[in-house]
Amino acid sequence: MAAVTDEFELEFVEYIPNELMPRTLYISMHYATCSHLCACGCGARVVTPLSPADWRLTYNGRVDLAPSIGNGQYNCGSHYLIRENRVVWLKPMARDVSRTVHERDTAQRVRISGPGPLPSWRARLYKWLRRDSQRI
Repeated sequence: MAAVTDEFELEFVEYIPNELMPRTLYISMHYATCSHLCACGCGARVVTPLSPADWRLTYNGRVDLAPSIGNGQYNCGSHYLIRENRVVWLKPMARDVSRTVHERDTAQRVRISGPGPLPSWRARLYKWLRRDSQRI
């Protein structure tokens, strides 16, 4: 287990690397996403997509990432903010709370962005053929 992170170093990249370094916040403006290893040191990979329905990044030489990062789906249950590159610890997040927040955020994302792209005609045809063949 790595040490607890109190402050992140920033690395602006086009692609998020496969291997993440501790205490580094990787920012890909090209793909509108950030990633880092959990600040508690557990080693979990945290991905924060940037969009009006997800996280917002503010940069003025230092980074604020909002809203909070709640890792209730991981054993650590870490919950924190990133303000001016620094970690601001919040009350740990339980799995049931994390699930509720995830469901609420997903519903909000659909309201803001829509349900997502329609499946391709091939995918729709395949689904229709499977459904039809299951009736036989």
